[in-house]
Amino acid sequence: MSNWWTYLAFLALAACGLTADQDVLTILRQQSGIGSFTGLLEQDGDLVDILNQGTFSVIVPDDQAMSDFIANNPNITSDANAVRALLQYHIANGTHPSATFGLQPLFVPTLLTDTNYTNVTGGQVVELSTDNSQPAVISGVKAVSRVQEAVSDHRDTYAGVVRKNDLIQWQQDIFYLGGLIHIVDSVLTIPLSFPATITKAGLTDLIALLNKGGWLNPSSPAVTIVNTLSDLTVFAPNSSQFGASFTGWDGLSATDLLSIFKYSISQRNVQYSSEFKNNSKVPTLDGISATMTEVNNGFYVDASHITTRDYITSNGVLQLLDSPLNPNTTNSRPFSGHISSSPSSDGGSGGLSAAAGAGIGIALGVLILGGALIVVLYIRTKRRRRAGMGDVQRLDGESRERVIYHSDADGPPPTYELETKSVVDGGRGGTRTHVFDLQHPPNPPSPLEIDGIERSRINITIEGSPPRHLGFQARY
Repeated sequence: MSNWWTYLAFLALAACGLTADQDVLTILRQQSGIGSFTGLLEQDGDLVDILNQGTFSVIVPDDQAMSDFIANNPNITSDANAVRALLQYHIANGTHPSATFGLQPLFVPTLLTDTNYTNVTGGQVVELSTDNSQPAVISGVKAVSRVQEAVSDHRDTYAGVVRKNDLIQWQQDIFYLGGLIHIVDSVLTIPLSFPATITKAGLTDLIALLNKGGWLNPSSPAVTIVNTLSDLTVFAPNSSQFGASFTGWDGLSATDLLSIFKYSISQRNVQYSSEFKNNSKVPTLDGISATMTEVNNGFYVDASHITTRDYITSNGVLQLLDSPLNPNTTNSRPFSGHISSSPSSDGGSGGLSAAAGAGIGIALGVLILGGALIVVLYIRTKRRRRAGMGDVQRLDGESRERVIYHSDADGPPPTYELETKSVVDGGRGGTRTHVFDLQHPPNPPSPLEIDGIERSRINITIEGSPPRHLGFQARY
């Protein structure tokens, strides 16, 4: 279904692209309720030229969103560099129709490359996702900017705007020459540094753990690592079990603690959730690699579960775990009970599937229960016949028993024989075999078998040392 919607979205993109022959400012000026952002963009001619000459998705906050943002950041309009960085972060590379948001993790680089604001190769990213099934853009500190609802009433429309009872609604995808425009309900948050992100996000247990490791000390090498290196992925726990009361690192040397810290950080390719792969190696700053494993649609690093994904930071991303990583336990993996139900990395089969195993188990159960039912029915029938008109004769001592039941006083009685045989090999505890055979003897033939052909036999065999195996054989 998701592929179908993706296909329709790109068909719409192609169709609208053929008709959208106006530049970005012309289209923006035709909209109502986004004048503040449009006014800022008009002041940056170079950026306007870039938009008209390339392929981009412009994320435009509405006027209410801009008003709220400026109220909280009153000095921004007087800082040309800050305004330009803000505009650049609202321009994502490529055209991304809102129908494709959330189909899979998608992190798109923007035009923001200023090293005063970001230290990520290729430009700082935004996440195109959904929030309560509504297309949304996720930015720093997991701030959510929702794409405005699609228009359902097309009366009195022009250039993507609907006027209805003095309210303004925008279409989700407004095309211009070179790309499309998404109007959102809040200004994107430019990602902050790692220390600022965990502070603003309120990750108090993680902050307490970092303090225990001495990694918040300005003179610590850890501070230099997270503040200066580019393209980092930090795997860190935010759990009360590993917060202020955690004592597992007490007594460790500064060298050991730094090794733990470095093992929790990967550099080079930023590991956003879109990059997660089962059975993949994650190189770390400690010089050894951790292992990422997928279990039931969740991901683990070694044995630590990734509980919250993708806090975008100024120089990479933070992935939250349920427990800290340990360079001395690189071979640890998720709990075996979880792994047994996880899919294989290459899509192949390492044995019987769960459905096949269940089917075999059910079939064996039916066979065993069926055999047991035959035995129970026989014993029940035998007891009833004994309680009736029949009598019992012992033949050959204890090895044979003949049960005679007179169903018809004038006719020959049917005869049933139960033969018991016991063989013991070896000394005490050796192999023991019991054979029980219930049958109609062919001579004389039973009235129920007038053609002389035996049709009913139950054979039960018990053999072997404990635990023993019980086998059934029935013929009708």
